[in-house]
Amino acid sequence: MADADAAAEDSVSVDAEDVRLVVELVSPGNSTMDRKLKPMLYAEAAIPHFWRLEFDPAPMLVVYELRGGRYVERTTALSGATTRLDTPFPVDIDPAGLARQ
Repeated sequence: MADADAAAEDSVSVDAEDVRLVVELVSPGNSTMDRKLKPMLYAEAAIPHFWRLEFDPAPMLVVYELRGGRYVERTTALSGATTRLDTPFPVDIDPAGLARQ
């Protein structure tokens, strides 16, 4: 998710300072990068919100917020239960509906 004005200017790329949320889909062959390296890079870029979507053994969404230059876990949404998130935008989400295609 990026600032609307920044996305309207260029639909292909967005500067990191205009990004408000990154959602990382953890892939089996790249899980270490997805869980460790990429969040560190997003934090260095000062992206305020980071969500990590795990698929194994069941869909699970881990929600982080940037504080003091590091991501702090705010909540975990488990498969089969609807979780209300208010930032960076209001959404009700059940990770069970987020299936890998």
